[in-house]
Amino acid sequence: MSQYNWNLLQELCGIHAVSGREDLMVRAIKNFVEPLADSVSVDHLGNVVATLKGKKYPEHKLMLQAHMDELGLIIRNITEDGFLLIERVGGVPEKSLLGQRLDILTDEGKLIPTYVGTKSHHITTRDEKFKVPKVHDMYLDVGLSTKEKVENAGIQVGDPVTYHPNYNRFGNGFICSKALDNRVSVFILLELMKRFHDKRPESTVVFSFTVLEEFSIRGSLPTITLTQPNAIISLDITISVDTPSDPPLHPVKAGLGPAIKMMDFHGRGTLGGMFSSPKLRRFIERKAKDSGIPLQREVIVGVITDPAFQLYLGEKGNVIAGISIPQRYTHSPISICHEKDIGQTIELLDKVTRDFSPDLDLTRG
Repeated sequence: MSQYNWNLLQELCGIHAVSGREDLMVRAIKNFVEPLADSVSVDHLGNVVATLKGKKYPEHKLMLQAHMDELGLIIRNITEDGFLLIERVGGVPEKSLLGQRLDILTDEGKLIPTYVGTKSHHITTRDEKFKVPKVHDMYLDVGLSTKEKVENAGIQVGDPVTYHPNYNRFGNGFICSKALDNRVSVFILLELMKRFHDKRPESTVVFSFTVLEEFSIRGSLPTITLTQPNAIISLDITISVDTPSDPPLHPVKAGLGPAIKMMDFHGRGTLGGMFSSPKLRRFIERKAKDSGIPLQREVIVGVITDPAFQLYLGEKGNVIAGISIPQRYTHSPISICHEKDIGQTIELLDKVTRDFSPDLDLTRG
């Protein structure tokens, strides 16, 4: 696994980019891809699209996409005695917040450390010991004693907050960090772009780094309208079911290879979700088998990502498949992936992209 630049992954995970305030990530990705791509654009939402023209079929396009934003919090009020009240941005679990160190990003670009207050053990009642407070009952402590002092430090209502960087490679090939959802997929795309810059695939590759996935799951839609790809492969994480606390949700486990998305479904009112396009999915499975890369299968309810609403765009809809990197402890500050799964995803997408051509039949029926 030494052929991959793990320092780049650490750098990506450390960037503060809560949904709606992804500008630091936008800038970092744009600076990285500009020397490698034939064209780079940033739309009004912050999506970064970088294109590498194919050497044989420049009009035939495969989009590789990953969302760059992360979940977090937003400051909703400041108390007179200097504490910050918060609202969630995306699915931040309250059970993962108490006692955490977080970072506030101000409009001036300053990162200010803060801590989620937790009631002192010695005055916690018996009933409170077994309850997690709701987010509206939580607060942030910035160590300032008045609202005026907080505001003078540059902190305002509406400032985004996220977990403090904590990247660590440990054990037998595991990586732990905040924001591995979905910086691990951004990392994979950047590693592939470096390869494809030096040795072009036959078809054009559109690299799409999208925003607002953790907030509305619709931020990527303009990238499809802009580029109109012939097919899309979307990268994101999925739940790894391999710890003592995990139910038998599906057979996906960390360290056993990437997962091909068979189905995901949100429910809860949106009715969003996807089935990977059958012929594109089988093409990916053939490439995995030919290359000796293990490929797990993912069927999951309660989890969706960018393709959920991309499928229906345009006059004919879109051909999309999803590839997922198994992850333990999702949406917590200690999300964990395995280096092997990351590396195998890079190698699989290398094979798939190089063999993607107009000869590939992606029709239905």
